[in-house]
Amino acid sequence: MYKLEIRNKTAIYLDHRELIKNMYNNDIAVGMEMFELREEIFHFHDRGIDFEDRNAIKRSKTEEYKLAVKVRKSKKRKSENYTSTPELSNLQIIIEEFLHLMEQEKIFKPIENNEIEIFPRHWEEISSEDFPKFNGTNATDAYQRCKFGVHSFIIPPRCKFYNNNVDELTKLLPQLMPTSEFFDLIVLDPPWRNKYIRRLKRAKQELGYKMLNTVELSQMPIERLVHKQSILAIWCTNSQDHQRAIVEELLPKWNLRVLHIMHWVKVNTKGQLIGPIDTSGTKKQPFEMIYLACHLENGKDFSIELQKVTAIFSIPSIVHSHKPPLLPWLKNVLPDNPNCLEIFARYLQPEFTSIGLEVLKLMDERLYSSYKENLA
Repeated sequence: MYKLEIRNKTAIYLDHRELIKNMYNNDIAVGMEMFELREEIFHFHDRGIDFEDRNAIKRSKTEEYKLAVKVRKSKKRKSENYTSTPELSNLQIIIEEFLHLMEQEKIFKPIENNEIEIFPRHWEEISSEDFPKFNGTNATDAYQRCKFGVHSFIIPPRCKFYNNNVDELTKLLPQLMPTSEFFDLIVLDPPWRNKYIRRLKRAKQELGYKMLNTVELSQMPIERLVHKQSILAIWCTNSQDHQRAIVEELLPKWNLRVLHIMHWVKVNTKGQLIGPIDTSGTKKQPFEMIYLACHLENGKDFSIELQKVTAIFSIPSIVHSHKPPLLPWLKNVLPDNPNCLEIFARYLQPEFTSIGLEVLKLMDERLYSSYKENLA
């Protein structure tokens, strides 16, 4: 994890794969089996000329067809209310400055083999229907395994999980908070409506998770899970409709307010944006939003250090919606041994209780390499 500063702005670079490796293995005894995500899962290379040539061929239709597609997409994007042009132009300048600084700092290590390896999309072979409703705990400092059908899943140390529908979160409260201990950090990655999931569900219904509207999200009893010093982190799309729902509907319902808003900026293995920033706000962007929230009673100076961070940069996983862990960065403003909760979780983290219908989806042993560190 690197901290970068330009004038009065701060950015954080998170190495997603390395953070997961450290979180899982820090307390594993020497000689015990350890795991790390396969390197191929983070091979976000420059797509190159060949990719552009293939797209050019696909676009070589009649002028009338291309115009019709352009008009239809424009109307669709406008209806979804994306970020305005002035804000995007300013963001583009800031991001370019940080990328230049990261290049000077040589944060991105050269990759010896630049060939893109085709990695089997094992995560698309598994759906929520493959798992029963169950819960589990690994209170040890070693990995455990569980098996469903023909697939084996690894359970990292010091974690709890509930493979359960988030709609039933209220029913889970007695189990989540047996001694009325509130959570210091809650991470939400809601299943916002988006084109990728709609397309996936059309191809194979069980592969896409159920998308939720604002009313359904607001019914989660978040206000019963937090104390006055808690921090809530919400991953959000670039849709202003979704962003407005967080600020105007969800947080007030949960007795919370916006603490800070940041961008998660996605870069490839060469330290370049995975795609251009579209300052018109009508096309797919190389970033997503992170909303940090706190209790309504907290003043403007609450967790002031967090409010200085403009963006988080990382190389994304090739797995859809596989977000980088936030605890390594946020732990400086949390108590020692924080009580953490992730809702709509897709993988497990030490020190977390994870809830959702896909909590083991990215714990598939085929996505990991195992190794042992021996005594010198």
